[in-house]
Amino acid sequence: MGFESFLAFKYLQPKRKRGFINLITVISVGGVAVSVAALIVVVSVMNGFDNDIRDKIIGTNAHVLVTANTRAGIRDAVGLQKKIEAMDGVLAAAPFYQGQIMLKSDSGVLGVVLQGIIPEAHARISQLRQSVQGRALESLRPAAPNGVPVVLLGNELMQHLDVRPGQELTLFSPVFRMTPLGMLPRMSKVRVAGRFKTGYYEYDSSLIYMALEDAQRLFDAQGQVNQIGVRVKDLEQAPMIADRIQAMDNGLNYWAKDWLRMNGNLFKALQTEKLIMFIILACMVVVAAFNIVSTLVMMVMEKQKEIGVLRSVGASARSILSIFIQQGLIIGVLGGVLGFALGLGVCAFIDRYPIPIPGGGSVYYIERLPVSVQAFDLGAIALMELLTCFLAAIYPALHASRLDPVEAIRYE
Repeated sequence: MGFESFLAFKYLQPKRKRGFINLITVISVGGVAVSVAALIVVVSVMNGFDNDIRDKIIGTNAHVLVTANTRAGIRDAVGLQKKIEAMDGVLAAAPFYQGQIMLKSDSGVLGVVLQGIIPEAHARISQLRQSVQGRALESLRPAAPNGVPVVLLGNELMQHLDVRPGQELTLFSPVFRMTPLGMLPRMSKVRVAGRFKTGYYEYDSSLIYMALEDAQRLFDAQGQVNQIGVRVKDLEQAPMIADRIQAMDNGLNYWAKDWLRMNGNLFKALQTEKLIMFIILACMVVVAAFNIVSTLVMMVMEKQKEIGVLRSVGASARSILSIFIQQGLIIGVLGGVLGFALGLGVCAFIDRYPIPIPGGGSVYYIERLPVSVQAFDLGAIALMELLTCFLAAIYPALHASRLDPVEAIRYE
């Protein structure tokens, strides 16, 4: 250890006659620790929100969605599906028909999104099987010619309509037919087979599933599909696979979008919110750095005579500068270590004992406070904290290095 480091540690050691300076030093370390801990907890919670919302969106939707450009559906959907499944990086592909309908029960009418699916195929591109409660998915089969089709409703939607499994509802299709009473929308009775719960309020309150053949009949689109969902091995490769699928279309038959493009605004908003919170909480570290400035300024005033002696026996101004900069870094490192221990401890506690969010899924996207600690964020916090403490130590250190040795020794 060089004499600069030795003196830096020595000057920070608590002494009874330096009680006030000792107190300010402890406050400086505590301020840095609390600021770093708060920064770690808030950023980790923001990461948890981001990951939880992403998992719910991806769990319900496909990683890549191929959508028809016309009302006639995707031409040669079977052939396109086989080509997609043969691509590298693709796990599965499933066709389905999606449209908007009106759903009527005894308690009201709601506009919802209907997806006509092949259950076995759709379960390979989403978490449908995990989200459906009980064995209701097995009952999602095409209805007999004069039978009543069955549907699966989102958990929130069932509560809004006040319906139970086994009850019948009325669907109104946007397809109009000429009747003795004039043009009327096509209507169909359906039976509720069960419910699903994705944990994402937007889907659970506005999405229903029906067998593909029944949906095609409801929209007068026999044999047509207007969407193909694709599941990929690596989420980061989804944009590239979507571009490759789009490149196979020469006739403006469809467009392909990956999960990030479909939800770009939402994830950009989350990233922006995370950045803003990081900047706001980083200001706490800056405020804590002012305590470091105060500590070092008072220490320089106390050690003026010793600084003069050091200069008179040959210590350079650079060595004096190094002593007090190292003091600032020592305070920063000690506060950072304590802050990391406190912040990671709080994150571990939240992860082990989740905190319920008031309102739960009926108000927000999630029911419990999520947390996700990421190494990149920890590195950025550590770098920012050390840099701030280093900058805070520069002014007192420069002041100490510029003291005149003669005047410093004569100081009483």
